[in-house]
Amino acid sequence: MIIRKVLQKGFSTLYNLKQFRHQEIPQNVSVDREFGDTILSNGIRVCTEYWPSELAHITIYIKCGSRNETEATSGTAHFLEHLHFKGTGKRSRDRLECDVENFGGQLNAYTSRENTSYTINAQKNKAENAVEILGDMLTNSIYAKSDVERERHTIYRELFETRKMQFETLIEISHRSAYKNHQMSLPILGKIQNMYSITRDMIAEYHQNNYYGENLIVCGVGNIQQEQLCEYVTKHFSKIHKKKQQLKKEIPVEFQSEVFLMQSELTEDINVGLFYQGPEWTDPHYYHFLILQRLLGDKPQNFLEAAIFEQSNLNSFQKQLLNYPEITTQKAVYTPYKDTALFGNYFLVNPNQLDSCIEVSKKIFEEYGNKVSSEELQRSKRRLFIELCQHETGNDISQAIANQILYFDRRVYRQEIAQNLANVTELDIQNCVKNWILGKQPSLTIWGNIDPVLKKYKFDASQVGTH
Repeated sequence: MIIRKVLQKGFSTLYNLKQFRHQEIPQNVSVDREFGDTILSNGIRVCTEYWPSELAHITIYIKCGSRNETEATSGTAHFLEHLHFKGTGKRSRDRLECDVENFGGQLNAYTSRENTSYTINAQKNKAENAVEILGDMLTNSIYAKSDVERERHTIYRELFETRKMQFETLIEISHRSAYKNHQMSLPILGKIQNMYSITRDMIAEYHQNNYYGENLIVCGVGNIQQEQLCEYVTKHFSKIHKKKQQLKKEIPVEFQSEVFLMQSELTEDINVGLFYQGPEWTDPHYYHFLILQRLLGDKPQNFLEAAIFEQSNLNSFQKQLLNYPEITTQKAVYTPYKDTALFGNYFLVNPNQLDSCIEVSKKIFEEYGNKVSSEELQRSKRRLFIELCQHETGNDISQAIANQILYFDRRVYRQEIAQNLANVTELDIQNCVKNWILGKQPSLTIWGNIDPVLKKYKFDASQVGTH
């Protein structure tokens, strides 16, 4: 009981520190740091955001990911990321790891649909070491055939293990449904059946086609100056050419209102994705959908979350979900890209209760299309303001800068983001729901124990797929 009261008090204090008026923003998001932005002669874009610190965070972002693959080459982007850790013409794999550890660095990487990144967090006086190692990895890796063969098994196990992550798996399958026959439908980590057919030549070709100067952003945040980083990148990324000679024209993406089911033995429930097409990063409605996502929120999962939300006022959707105990999990999802977005709800529910997910989703959007309360709108804005204020780690800021350069071609400061959010009205949200959701057919993805669903509903055999 004491813990519950403390949690309730803390949460209430956090969300009620200030009731912001329309168009008002928190003062602490108004402070902007020194920002540098330079395009080098070989096309690489170098950006820095400086603040006094003992650390410098250096990240290389490449404007490519799984949507730059084909059905046959699906998995090469992720495979390439793995191989960049396996040795270069200058360093063996063990030497690479030791060199990073010896100067106290931390090396990480990830692949997504639209970009790939490599990061080293280092002491401020070791920033050049970090840039040199990243340059060696990305321009001098050897992609040995023996490493390719060994890594097949590692990646295969990784893909197999990620299937146990039900929410993430459902989102991946939903892309397959919503963007059928387009590169956006390909899984980020690659198609599991491709892991033993991808060749070294495919991997090298992917690198050659995508790792060129105009596709690279080098971002340094923390204790690193713009002139320093430009000097280091010029020196250690000299092998990178400015431009690929022939750029392949991408097929325009088209959202599809498909129904797609997939069987899994990992759960007795079903994972359900009800998604609509949402606005891309640069659409004027982007900020409206950030707020709409917070309006929907996530259903409390456990004692901790229940204790927190008991004191605060639940929004309309969470109140409605209390009447659906069969829905054990709900998460609002908004995943924007350069030319499209997935928006909607993820549910985990008993296979016999699919109707509940569809019903409650329809109800809330009809409600928000008709009316959005000022109190709920302000609460959602405050949550986003708090997220902005907590956005303080080097990795968070570097990621934000890279996304803004990738999609907006400029730095978008927190003050501008907060002001755009503050300017959103109740009518803006209503119009968004009317224009983007009401009357539109969603993409419906069901993954899990689908046998009871197939017995209850008359789905076509073509709507049932395999992982």
